Amino acid sequence: MAKETTELTWEGKKSQIKLSIYEVKRKIQKALFGKIRFKKSLKANTKKNIFVWSMLALPLLNLLVFWLYVNIDSILLAFKNIDYAAGGVEYWTLDNFKTIYQMFTEHTEGYDLLLYGANTMKYWLLGTVWSIPHSILLTYVFHKKIRGTKFFRVVLYLPSIIAAVVLAGIFEAFISGKGVLGKILIDVFNVERVPAWFQEVEYATPMLLFYSFFFGFAGSYILFSGAMARISREVQEAAALDGATMWQELWHITIPMMWPTISMTIVTSFAGIFGATGAILLFTPNLPPTFTFGYWIFDQVRRYNAYYLPSALGFVFTLIAYPIVLLVRKLVTSIYADVD
Repeated sequence: MAKETTELTWEGKKSQIKLSIYEVKRKIQKALFGKIRFKKSLKANTKKNIFVWSMLALPLLNLLVFWLYVNIDSILLAFKNIDYAAGGVEYWTLDNFKTIYQMFTEHTEGYDLLLYGANTMKYWLLGTVWSIPHSILLTYVFHKKIRGTKFFRVVLYLPSIIAAVVLAGIFEAFISGKGVLGKILIDVFNVERVPAWFQEVEYATPMLLFYSFFFGFAGSYILFSGAMARISREVQEAAALDGATMWQELWHITIPMMWPTISMTIVTSFAGIFGATGAILLFTPNLPPTFTFGYWIFDQVRRYNAYYLPSALGFVFTLIAYPIVLLVRKLVTSIYADVD
């Protein structure tokens, strides 16, 4: 028994000695280097950095290639042209901007920028001045779950599920002379000839605008419905108890509380003011009187591989749109304070 006690005591002393040595080492390490465990912390930080950069690698590559490189290259192309007589040698020049000025003043077929600007403004006004308020009102009606809103929600959103080419084919067949609209015009209204809506200049742009108006609600609806869904039910119930009508609730509660989303939509709309366009590629790809700025730039690159004039035009639009966007952003953000 005494022997066992002696052995236990000795083992306890050994453990105390080891513990005291460990404490001495720890105090020395703390005095020299602090509490940082270099190997473990470095390993943890390395793993964290690898994970973060692996997640950011693809978005950064996309930003560098498809935004930074493309935009810098397009700015440089705006100040260049090519001399085919000298074997396709590029040279620096400002002639592109002179040509653009002439295209605005001269009404040349296929290069009538004044006409394309008028068409662009029509699409922009339709998508901003009309579509945004109408989408807010429509979304509010759906949000209140009035009778019949589920049916109309499906009807308005269904075209966005169908592929654009298929939808365009259905729409063109519907309005053609052999389609539903054509038969109604001939049988009911005794129209002698149904126009070729997308081949005749006087009807093509109005029909493109109608197509954009009728099938362009889904994006705004999803955006605004998400903003309305975040509004507290308690706030709406309190407004109802105070006797607020639906119009008063919309104007004094709903719109102010979802104003960050509305203001963002307005600012982005002004940012793309010169790029507003319609389904021209689907219906009138070879009818210049229906072109917009955006489609003319696309058509020049697609058909003629022309990069210099489109780049110069885009550069001019950037210089014009940038201060407009800053001014609009300052104005719309000052109307209502941000609501959490």
